[in-house]
Amino acid sequence: MDGELRALLNAVLERLDVQGAYIEQMRMDIVKLQGSVKQLEDKVDRLQSDVDAMKKDMDAMKKDMDAMKKDMDAMKKDMLGVKKDVAALKEGQVRQEKIMERLAIRSIEQEAEIDELRKEISA
Repeated sequence: MDGELRALLNAVLERLDVQGAYIEQMRMDIVKLQGSVKQLEDKVDRLQSDVDAMKKDMDAMKKDMDAMKKDMDAMKKDMLGVKKDVAALKEGQVRQEKIMERLAIRSIEQEAEIDELRKEISA
């Protein structure tokens, strides 16, 4: 019986060694998993930081776009004013050209009258 007890005890000890090795392997796996989880947490933190930075950049870009839109609206308004001014200048120029034509005709008529008066005086 002593041999049976020894065999049984050896079997139990062997089983405990196997269990111990299994537990040790599980501990190592848990340590690896903890390292992996820590790496994932770090990556998530970096991604969150990147997302936050991108949000800030997007907000700044939106503000810039709003300012540019206001500038563009002001420029459109100014352009409409310039177009109106150019149209008024063109209209004024046409009117001035007509006046210049009339003055030229009047000048020619006056020169003709002066020539006739000179002829009458010389005659």
